[in-house]
Amino acid sequence: MSDSYAVYVVRRALTAVLVALALCAITFLMLRLLTPESFRDPRALHVELFDYLGDVFLHADFGVSQQRPFLPVRDMLLEALPADVALLVGALVTGSLLGIAGGLVCARRPGSLTARVLGGLAALALCAPVYFVGFLTIVLFAPSVDAPIPIGIVTTNTYEPLTSDPVAWLRALLVPWLIAGLPLAAMCLRMTRATVPGVLGEDFVRTALAKGLTPRRVALRHTLPVALPATVSLIGAYMPILLANVILVEAVFGIPGIYRLIPGAVDNRNFPLLQAIVIVAAVLVVIANAIADMIVAALDPRVRLTN
Repeated sequence: MSDSYAVYVVRRALTAVLVALALCAITFLMLRLLTPESFRDPRALHVELFDYLGDVFLHADFGVSQQRPFLPVRDMLLEALPADVALLVGALVTGSLLGIAGGLVCARRPGSLTARVLGGLAALALCAPVYFVGFLTIVLFAPSVDAPIPIGIVTTNTYEPLTSDPVAWLRALLVPWLIAGLPLAAMCLRMTRATVPGVLGEDFVRTALAKGLTPRRVALRHTLPVALPATVSLIGAYMPILLANVILVEAVFGIPGIYRLIPGAVDNRNFPLLQAIVIVAAVLVVIANAIADMIVAALDPRVRLTN
């Protein structure tokens, strides 16, 4: 790791921390100012804010739920978050890999039948809501609902934690990963398809081909790393939408994530829980964007000089 990259990583990590603090403060202030009747803390607002930030970022303490059985919000989040994180990371990896691979195929064979089919599927994936696609997949393929084309891998069985039953965990998440990641795959395909042709005409690519390297090796070792920064930046910017899709998909497939906590928290005006869910979601997006920026900086040294 070069010194310039190390400095960039440290600076970007500090920026992510500051952004997370700002988002937490804004969420806290919005709830306090918009619903003052729900909070009866006698302390001054700024004192309450700084105490809350300290509790959240130093002790991961989000307070106590305002609905029965009045559990600590941290415990409720720790129970629900693993499923959300597994679904989010799996959808991110699945969508990114499928999109980049498909975009590379389309860029290397423009105008071919394969490229046209992949382009059409990408357009369809961008238009189809994941909530509808999830329900349609269950109706058509899940054996447990007497589907016309039952496929065993599409399951509506109860989600099992990874530590409890790895096989059941994987079966419960495979199809949700694919469905939540399809829109991301479509966007990555389009971006990769647009950026790779410009790199293929560069001198270093022609030199690598002239030295006898196979087109596939040139594409993977020389072309793709140069074309990837734009796609990785797109993935980082897409994270809020991906998180929303994950919430919808977990609702369709009955995955016990944070989504199941939201309706009850809204109905019962459980503001500590709602506040914690918003903060956790925002922090996940901030972390994902920071990681994306670090990857882009590793692939393209020019980014380190301009930031």
